[in-house]
Amino acid sequence: MIDFIHGIVQLCRDNPSLLLFGSLSAGYALGKVKFGTFSLGATTSVLLVAIVLGALMLRGHKYDLGLIKTISFSLFIFAIGYRVGPDFISGLKRGGVKYIAVSVFFCVTALVAAIVLAKVFVLDAGYAGGLLGGALTQSAVIGTADGVLEHMATGKVTPAMNLKSDVAVAYAVTYIFGTAGLIILLKILPGLWRIDLPKAAQAAEAELGSVEQHDTMESFHWSGVIIPRGYTVTNPDAVGKRVEEIEAMFDGRVDLIGIKRGREVMTEITPDMTLERDDLICLLSYRDRLYKAPEWIGKETDDQEMHNILGESVGVCLTHKALDGKTVEELFQHHGHGVFLKRVVRQAHDLPVAPMLKVHRGDVLHVTGRRSDVEGFIKRVGYPERATQVADLITVGVGIIVGILIGIVVMPVKNIPITLGVGGGVLLSGILFGWLRSLRPTWGYIPAPTLWVFSDLGLNLFIACVGISAGPRALEALQQAGLNIFFAGVCLTCIPHLLTWLFGLYLLKMNPVLLLGAMTGAGTCTAAMNAVKDDARSSVPVIGYTVPYAIGNV
Repeated sequence: MIDFIHGIVQLCRDNPSLLLFGSLSAGYALGKVKFGTFSLGATTSVLLVAIVLGALMLRGHKYDLGLIKTISFSLFIFAIGYRVGPDFISGLKRGGVKYIAVSVFFCVTALVAAIVLAKVFVLDAGYAGGLLGGALTQSAVIGTADGVLEHMATGKVTPAMNLKSDVAVAYAVTYIFGTAGLIILLKILPGLWRIDLPKAAQAAEAELGSVEQHDTMESFHWSGVIIPRGYTVTNPDAVGKRVEEIEAMFDGRVDLIGIKRGREVMTEITPDMTLERDDLICLLSYRDRLYKAPEWIGKETDDQEMHNILGESVGVCLTHKALDGKTVEELFQHHGHGVFLKRVVRQAHDLPVAPMLKVHRGDVLHVTGRRSDVEGFIKRVGYPERATQVADLITVGVGIIVGILIGIVVMPVKNIPITLGVGGGVLLSGILFGWLRSLRPTWGYIPAPTLWVFSDLGLNLFIACVGISAGPRALEALQQAGLNIFFAGVCLTCIPHLLTWLFGLYLLKMNPVLLLGAMTGAGTCTAAMNAVKDDARSSVPVIGYTVPYAIGNV
């Protein structure tokens, strides 16, 4: 049995890829295990498994996993920058001043707190970097800290004190409370201030208009189906009315998209066209808005022309500069006749669909309607995000090359080497490429599943490399500073969020639900944002989340 175990250990030492993929598979499996409603998540689990495997299998051995770390981290950080780029650049320019203020205040407060806590709890630079990444749930910090530590002394690689191992240990110790503790904290804060989150969400919704949206990607309510229906004009009150008057009779938006008069079929409809008796008209809207149509217009008629209408559902990326910042109501009133909005997606998150919701360049509007109307809407608004599995890998490759070149530039300031490193350079490049594509989305398309692979697999492969390398020294580091790191992490998770809560609530006078969304964005903790959405019983917190999330990552 002992010989068998030694054989397994030697096999892993001879083939480190077994440890890498073993860490990934076991880590992802562990990340799915739930303790009540809480789970460790993939990243923390992969790191913990990798540290354990590294400690058991590689004691007294060392592998150079630098190339794999660089490739995987570059894919991850480029995907992050590419995704947040449109909102980072445009968010700085548009009117979300309060969200920017929350983000900057949080980031500065968190950085100062991390430095002070590292001094108070006597933590070295490696522990401090891992503390910042784990307590604030910002996994990218591990990569940037890794690069910084290489240049910390003279600009040349220095392995002094195994500081990179300390980064991984501190991250693993603090990340769990950084996620679970933050969720608990954000549940407690509104109660301490006697704030009713659902009511606060309703107040925000009232400013936007109705935000009721039951549909999901897989399921829907039949009342939410957009469908054309035909009616014969026989009611004397409808005969002689103009198209715009017919549409105005209904509660909610109803579009008249076709008229059949005798054998003539008219599809180019103008608001001032007049209806005649026995015209067959085609109305497009939600079913529940049309139930009064037979009473007001005439009997419902099933005509072959209704069957010949082609519909289309597609995502449209908003790119036209003149439409940036328009509300949904303004956009569809002037450009969306015959087209209905189903979803608004920003940074892969659904925003509440509401008349007064402002949409910005880079937002993807998922619309449905008559095909000709949808195609006209696309020409007026932006670029279609049609389903495809093909990613523009030229953009990925060039973007990462540009980022690496930016990152390797070192500028000495008073003998201190200042550099963005690979992480900072590639993140900056990703932001730039993502922003440029939002202006002209005819190039550089990377499907959402591909971005997920780059960001999730790239991060966790990098984390596995870090954990395996840190494993042999992990137990020693944990014994030396484990409790100090944990308590410092608890403080770092709580202090910046508490101060930001007070700053946003009293100085900026923000709606508590939007403020909580902004705090989770600045702290780059999507799990906490989802918890806030559940507590508020609303998707409104996402509005506060996106711009701070973009800034918080940077």
